[in-house]
Amino acid sequence: MSDFIWFVITSVLFVLLGFVFVMLGRQIWKKQRIDLIISYHSQKVREENKRAYCTLAGIGVLIMGIGFLLSGICIIFTQSFLAFIPMTSGVILGITLLICAVMKYNR
Repeated sequence: MSDFIWFVITSVLFVLLGFVFVMLGRQIWKKQRIDLIISYHSQKVREENKRAYCTLAGIGVLIMGIGFLLSGICIIFTQSFLAFIPMTSGVILGITLLICAVMKYNR
């Protein structure tokens, strides 16, 4: 019974964390809130590159959030540690997009 409780707690935390990341990604992408990433980037990214940088970084954060959401939902239904695969792949892809955005536009 204690394993079931831990799976429920983990799934709820992942779903909440996923919602936070999805909302942050949406704010960065759609509303171009570059200050939500780190204040350093608002000084280093040129104004003409701001939209492209926010799009790439926002999509990266959004993908991480979707990965957390999917893992949380999978944990609820499967109660297996294989449900961490969407989270892991979402985090890897999202961080890769964030690194690409920083390397391309933060000069």
